[in-house]
Amino acid sequence: MIAKSYKTTRSGILLLLLILTSTAFAQERIIKGKVADQNKEPLIGVSVAIKNSTQGTITDMDGMYSIQVPNENAVLSFSYIGYQPKDIRVGERQIINVTMEEESILMDQVVVIGYGNQKKVNLTGAVSSVSVDKALSSRSIANVSSALQGLMPGLSVSQTSGMAGNNSAKLLIRGLGTINNADPLIVVDDMPDADINRLNMNDIESITVLKDATASSVYGSRAANGVILIKTKSGKGANKTQITFSGSYGWEKATKAYDLLSDYPRALTLHQISNATNPGKNGDNQIFKDGTIDEWMAMSMIDEKRFPNTDWWDYVMRTGSLQNYNVSATGGNESSNFYASIGYMKQNGLQINNDFDRYNARFNFDYKLMKNMNTGFRFDGNWSDFTYALSDGFTGDGNLDMATAVAGIYPYDPELDVYGGVMAYGEDPSAFNPVSYFNTQLKHRDRQELNSSIYLDWEPIKGLVVRADYGLKYYNEFNKEAPIPNRAYNFQTESFGSRYYVTDAAGVRDNTKTGYKTLLNARLNYHTKIADHHDLSAMFVYSEEYWHDRSQTSYRADRIHPSLEEIDAALTTTQSTGGNSSAEGLRSYIGRVNYNAYDRYLLELNFRVDGSSKFQPGHRYGFFPSAAVGWRFSEEQFIKKYTENWLSNGKFRVSYGELGNNSGIGRYQQKEILYQNNYMLNGAIANGFVYSKMLNPDLTWESTSVFNIGLDLIFFNGRLSTEFDYYDRLTTGMLQKSQMSIHLTGAYEAPMANLGNLRNRGFEANLTWRDQIADFNYSANFNISYNRSNLEKWGEFLDKGYVFIDMPYHFVYYQPDKGLAQTYQDSYNSTPQGVAPGDVIRTDTNGDGRIDGNDKIAMTNAQVDMPTTTLALNLQASWKGIDVSMLFQGAIGRKDFWTNKYTEVNLPDKRYSSTQDHIDKPWSWENRNGEWPRLGGLVTNKTGSSEFWLRGMDYLRMKNLMVGYTFPKKWVNKFFAENLRVYVTLENLFTITNYEGLDPEKGASSQDLYPTTKSYSLGINLSF
Repeated sequence: MIAKSYKTTRSGILLLLLILTSTAFAQERIIKGKVADQNKEPLIGVSVAIKNSTQGTITDMDGMYSIQVPNENAVLSFSYIGYQPKDIRVGERQIINVTMEEESILMDQVVVIGYGNQKKVNLTGAVSSVSVDKALSSRSIANVSSALQGLMPGLSVSQTSGMAGNNSAKLLIRGLGTINNADPLIVVDDMPDADINRLNMNDIESITVLKDATASSVYGSRAANGVILIKTKSGKGANKTQITFSGSYGWEKATKAYDLLSDYPRALTLHQISNATNPGKNGDNQIFKDGTIDEWMAMSMIDEKRFPNTDWWDYVMRTGSLQNYNVSATGGNESSNFYASIGYMKQNGLQINNDFDRYNARFNFDYKLMKNMNTGFRFDGNWSDFTYALSDGFTGDGNLDMATAVAGIYPYDPELDVYGGVMAYGEDPSAFNPVSYFNTQLKHRDRQELNSSIYLDWEPIKGLVVRADYGLKYYNEFNKEAPIPNRAYNFQTESFGSRYYVTDAAGVRDNTKTGYKTLLNARLNYHTKIADHHDLSAMFVYSEEYWHDRSQTSYRADRIHPSLEEIDAALTTTQSTGGNSSAEGLRSYIGRVNYNAYDRYLLELNFRVDGSSKFQPGHRYGFFPSAAVGWRFSEEQFIKKYTENWLSNGKFRVSYGELGNNSGIGRYQQKEILYQNNYMLNGAIANGFVYSKMLNPDLTWESTSVFNIGLDLIFFNGRLSTEFDYYDRLTTGMLQKSQMSIHLTGAYEAPMANLGNLRNRGFEANLTWRDQIADFNYSANFNISYNRSNLEKWGEFLDKGYVFIDMPYHFVYYQPDKGLAQTYQDSYNSTPQGVAPGDVIRTDTNGDGRIDGNDKIAMTNAQVDMPTTTLALNLQASWKGIDVSMLFQGAIGRKDFWTNKYTEVNLPDKRYSSTQDHIDKPWSWENRNGEWPRLGGLVTNKTGSSEFWLRGMDYLRMKNLMVGYTFPKKWVNKFFAENLRVYVTLENLFTITNYEGLDPEKGASSQDLYPTTKSYSLGINLSF
């Protein structure tokens, strides 16, 4: 009975399963169809996916697709780059044909411009813009300026150091525009003069670079070197509150370092070799005797403290770290929006005790008071703590240099709490102990900044907006030095030597800097449409800016105890104080008119009038106008009918305008200044005053005129976009000392004058390709910039050098050579110059039988300070939550002379830190293929203009590699989160260059040893 019942039950279950399976197969079916554009042309590679699943396909060459769906409730998602995505419910249909509509992301893109926004397709000026996305904000970098390298054409970014707290990049827009301050103006949320390197990258929404006169004209005298506009996040468009956390931790190492020689006996032997060519220092006259070297070589194997071979690099360098943590909240509704954030960055530099901490806080708020009235404010503050020993890391005045850190010094004995000094017989006692300096002579800098602004706008009638802005920037900086007394210790004699690293009378020095800036803007904007095809907008701004700065310094010697670091903890026997303040004002009137006819013909007119307190009455005001026209030829019907299938937008633009610059003179350069001086009156000394300088009553603004011609093209529904620009920028009347400066000596300072004209010409190209294949999205951006300067006029006396008329500013001016003499016959065959085998044979270029400055040659296709060409390739791709980005960046056209202290071939008698190159590279009879001249040869073997030491600084660098993964929402939603992304990022992964020095972005003659860094970081982005 039980068996029969079991069989019946089993039969019933099998029947039920058969029915359910048949039903499931009945519900699943194949959906087919064709995907085309609005012109009925088939679209190839359209992604067709079942929503909320991993199942999908793509269209074939004819736009056809076929996909199996589970049931009638399935939703098909169609997506294609350049077109609006579509979701379609299957229902009862078996054939679903889809027409995709173009998505005008690029066409409708809005970019930030001076005092407003504008559609990119309607721009007539030269403007580049980048949105700060997850790939950019997640990079392991310490400041914003470094992040801009390679992102936009025309913006040159040079990173020369990895020092924590002093690793900001040098920014130039379209080359060197003036011999004075050529830095671009930084504007954050309409507040000029911001410090870009104190911003939190996570707070930034977009960065825009204004490059020509039309784009920059509204900033007038502030914009001669271009403008970088930064817009921070505001929460606009957010329909709910979102909280986001991001954090990263990275490890930093040197990209490259000199191999300082830690074998002290070999270093002393190099001194002997170098001195051997000098009869007065050879043989018995050698400073370092063979016995000293032999003893050190033997004893160092058993007593490393008394006979050290110190590798200073191991002692003063470490693995650096960079941490970034940020929490932000954003939200909004119909009447208000906000963005709030706090951030913390901590960087432990590669050098011991070089640390930098920065805290950021921001709160942005906008509120609609009534239908036609809005208000809001922006507030951000930052606080930093910077610890360092030398301002550039490794180089200071006098003997404070790694080049004098000999290997025969024991760094530090913790048991005796003493720092070692020289012990070898004949060594210079003033040799450098970097461990002592980097531990006991630290400097501390605390800085706080507060930036705030408030606005109110009102639209009394349609199209007319009245707006008032007031901004305040305040800073306070405190610097302290309180070195700890210590003295060089001789471990051989077990006594202190003659060298005091810090004397017992060590004091304390405090310096305080405070200042503020105020900004008042009153603005009128009017916008109207005339008929259906004419769009007109106008703007007028009245602006006032005021700066005030104060500095005060206090010093006392003889601290009561080394642990006390306050001024009052030192005796009053020796003390000094100093202080000063300065102020400056700028009043401006700004106007702009934009006219757009038929969405094809574009016109923009700008002007700015600036009045500066730096100049004397009658010369304070400058007028800086500009004009631009644009033609969207792709909208012309006689063109569109031939191009509409492949050309989405085509625009031709031309602009010309003038800008000003007053950065070349100080705030009181044009003021009479009196200094205290003594007089003889009736045979006695009397106190009095004397004028310190002569004034030029006609001194006025530098003027910069810029001509720009550009072409913007967008192809294939936005998949390919291109931008091309040519510019010609001429700066006239550059501010510098007048010709009297070479004749005046004594009490008077020569007056300033408007002298010198400098022209920059260049070309820029920016090409972007973006596409989507099913779930795979990818994009590639390539940009390249070429710039060449030409000095057209100079008021000063010009001697032969790298500054000359009708030449690039700081061109390469070198003495040619024929390489190294290999035999005495080479010496006899050369122009008389005293060479021996191993010396550089200089070329008698003009054939006059002698070697002098007339033999030098100018190289016009390269510059010493900066490259002529910069280029970058940015690659991005994503697939099913995985994202990858790569940035390659390079530079061409810079040459420099590699003549720093670490390439010496005529070594000092003593106190010199040799490198491994001094053993491997100098020419000798045993090393006939040596790359360097012989040690101790002619003084002319190493000069600052020798072709032998001229190096090409071209390079290609993998700037960034990032790989991230975004977890599926259905996973993170279980933990009440909205988005979770983890990533790994690498900075400065490798560099391809022929330059042998530290880094091709550094000056080749730089004495600074602080290397740039490569970093490896892990990070997370989490939002709720």
